[in-house]
Amino acid sequence: MKYVVIGLGKFGFYLAQKLAEEGQDVLCLDKDETLVEEISEYVSEAVVGDATKKEVLKGLGVKEAEKVILAIGDLAASILITLYLRELGCKFILAKANDEDHARILSLVGAHRVVIPEKDSAIKEAQVLVTPNIVDFLPLLPDFSVAKIEPPPEFIGKSFKELKLRSRYHVYVIAIRNKHTGRLILLPSADHIIEKDEELYLLGRKEDLRTISKKT
Repeated sequence: MKYVVIGLGKFGFYLAQKLAEEGQDVLCLDKDETLVEEISEYVSEAVVGDATKKEVLKGLGVKEAEKVILAIGDLAASILITLYLRELGCKFILAKANDEDHARILSLVGAHRVVIPEKDSAIKEAQVLVTPNIVDFLPLLPDFSVAKIEPPPEFIGKSFKELKLRSRYHVYVIAIRNKHTGRLILLPSADHIIEKDEELYLLGRKEDLRTISKKT
């Protein structure tokens, strides 16, 4: 997959570095030449430029990228860039926000997903403190992950028994969640019929999860 990371503050820098470590094609953009030079040894390409200029974003080929990560904390700049990214036809925009109000605005102007790093990190650490045994178990399986995916069109209206996800894709369905009602079904039966309004939580090797994700 090709990712574009705009903004090389701590969040953007570490995220770009991790994506590159996972074998992804990563292109970075920042106005700071020093930061661009630092990240260049890790990623496929790093460019010095001003993301608030639409022609700069267009030149990066953001429309062709699988996902664009907007890691800029400045409110006005992040809003403008998000608008430009939507106008340029980006498939998926993950935007960083400083607080809840910032997050709401970015969602309203077109970001597909918004994160507040400090808040999300605090929630995750609280979970580690409350359930240390469960969380400590996960690092023992570096090749495995849990992924939330939209069911591909070919999955809709079929049961897990028909799809044979374990034998075909080597993944396990651990939960289903209805996006509208929030209803969660843990360890669904093989006879469950998948509906278009449901999200699937799958456990498996990262490469197998990516194979299914590409179908959505």
